[in-house]
Amino acid sequence: MNSRFIGVVARATLTVIFCLATSLVWGANTVLFEEDFEGVPLEASIMEQVKDNKVWSGTPPEGWEITNENPKDLGMPEWRTWAIVDLEWWTATAEDQRRSEFTGVHNDGKGIGKGAVSDPDEWDDWEGNGNPDAISRWNGHLITPPIKIKGAAAKSLVLTLDSSWRPEDTQNAEITISFDGGADERILFFQSVGIDAGAHTLVTIPTLKMDEEDIKDGEQINETLEIPIDNPANAAEIVISFGVIDAQNDWWWAIDNIQLVSTAYSVDPKRKLAVRWAELKFQ
Repeated sequence: MNSRFIGVVARATLTVIFCLATSLVWGANTVLFEEDFEGVPLEASIMEQVKDNKVWSGTPPEGWEITNENPKDLGMPEWRTWAIVDLEWWTATAEDQRRSEFTGVHNDGKGIGKGAVSDPDEWDDWEGNGNPDAISRWNGHLITPPIKIKGAAAKSLVLTLDSSWRPEDTQNAEITISFDGGADERILFFQSVGIDAGAHTLVTIPTLKMDEEDIKDGEQINETLEIPIDNPANAAEIVISFGVIDAQNDWWWAIDNIQLVSTAYSVDPKRKLAVRWAELKFQ
């Protein structure tokens, strides 16, 4: 090989390594994961009063998991755990009750098209096998597949989602995370307090130092949540779980447009040339 060419390659390599070494944290705002549920095939409704085709599914997106933690045959079949639904159909079959504030385009609703819904209120409205909330509390979780986060700097992740939550009685909601198969860590908790017009939510988000902030009924029906995550350095994967727990004949939690964003990448400068850096960003 020509010695002059060797010198050029060597200088270029040293320049790349030097640039990486002088800036270990890279601003990225890179979307590592997103889900809007639009790709989920929907089926016909089962027992709901508004009959329609292609409006409901008990099967989550590929790689996701829905847990059914309630008695198998209890309550309205469509709502025995989380479901993926046509959000306009959900609003109609539940007689609205302010759901359209999330699903109605004319209301600037954030939930468009398909979304994930847990609705203990509708679950309790069918007594084919007895009075549901007199027999059991409603519990269910919607769980992401493992999401690759290798290369994200410590405490650099942000979870965003559009959310419709209405509190009542005993109904609570949570988001938990787990790194590399480790223990679950709660990053959000909605606790319902009171019933009917007096219902409100105590909100806890540890990374925002939001501890039991009191929010009135109706103020969380159409909002975007942004939750920082204290991810450890060198974690390779994260799993995120969305749960409604301990509910009775209460209200609902619906979510849509989920994104996990990395605000920065941390890079070991040794043996990390430009090609390797590009591969890292898109893992």
